[in-house]
Amino acid sequence: MKMQRKLALSVLVSLAFMSATAIAGGCLQGTWHYLDASGRVVGEQTVGCGELDGSWGVVTARTSFTQGCASSF
Repeated sequence: MKMQRKLALSVLVSLAFMSATAIAGGCLQGTWHYLDASGRVVGEQTVGCGELDGSWGVVTARTSFTQGCASSF
């Protein structure tokens, strides 16, 4: 029984480490695009990209996300 607990704990710690590494590696970098009812972009918010971070336009409930720090315009 002790061996199973150690194995389960090792797996959980490994998964937590891999998740933290993925987040730190840029998985949360990108741009939220805010869309109007007809699907046109009416605003954006860039996050996790340092100097490129910022926002413009209108925030709506209809969104799209593009991962990465490349400018969309």
